[in-house]
Amino acid sequence: MPVTIIKETIELDDIQLDGDGNCFIQKKINLQSGYRHMLQQVDVFEDAIPFLRGAPSDEQPNYEIVISPYPQIPTNMLYNENTLQENRYVAGGDDSVLFKANARVRLNNHSEFTQFPSTQIAAQNKSYFYSDHLYINIHFMGIDDLVYGNIALSFMMVMNNVKVNLLESTMGILKESHDAMCALVMSQGHAISINDLRGNVFPMWRYGGIRPEHTLSPNAIGSFFLQVPTTDKELMQSTATIRNAVGRARRMSAFDEAFGQTFPDWFRFNLNEGLVSGPVRDQWPPIKHDDNGNVLCL
Repeated sequence: MPVTIIKETIELDDIQLDGDGNCFIQKKINLQSGYRHMLQQVDVFEDAIPFLRGAPSDEQPNYEIVISPYPQIPTNMLYNENTLQENRYVAGGDDSVLFKANARVRLNNHSEFTQFPSTQIAAQNKSYFYSDHLYINIHFMGIDDLVYGNIALSFMMVMNNVKVNLLESTMGILKESHDAMCALVMSQGHAISINDLRGNVFPMWRYGGIRPEHTLSPNAIGSFFLQVPTTDKELMQSTATIRNAVGRARRMSAFDEAFGQTFPDWFRFNLNEGLVSGPVRDQWPPIKHDDNGNVLCL
């Protein structure tokens, strides 16, 4: 499969931050249309040490780099609450992001990078997209109305391009254009206490539940699933007997009771409908067929 190596640089002598302490830099890379572009490897290199002009040199900024099929839209979320750096890009796990790196500028030293995916995964990446362009987005965050200088960054991207049909290409581009419409504020996940985790996920841990006595029985090896004598021949089990065992596996017990239930709760996993819900009716509701044999939905 053909592999394409793309090298790009961004070099600026001066950048002027706005009144909110932000500066957004963008570069577009044109690609072939009608292809599935797999971004296999990404590398970012800082060619020069950034510095400040017109302000104390110890007031260093942060900046973030995003590689994406479409331009990145600044959000209303904070990057650093302590120094009030805001309007950051979306998270690296967002579908619109192929690669993201954050950097802390250090005095008289190269910036310290953290990236997503990590350096190990970025060397064997499998992210792909269909758009015929790629964007390098950079967001500098620092002191309001300050001038930074000597910005020089190099990028290398290894891509594997595969020709696809028009339908796949069109649907991929449509998805990527929708993914680029980011939310300005994201709030996902919720805090949960240890007591709620123990009680809601596994009720038998705190509030009572199914505690099989076979976990403590010396005869568990010979009679774990059904009550089979260990020294006698195995008896034929009837549907009623199995259904009774399943019913006991679904019964709850109080948290302060001793081990009394026989079967664990996972005994009923993947059982057929009749054993779990009860006896199957002799006559199911009648169905009607079309002339070609398809079942009609009424």
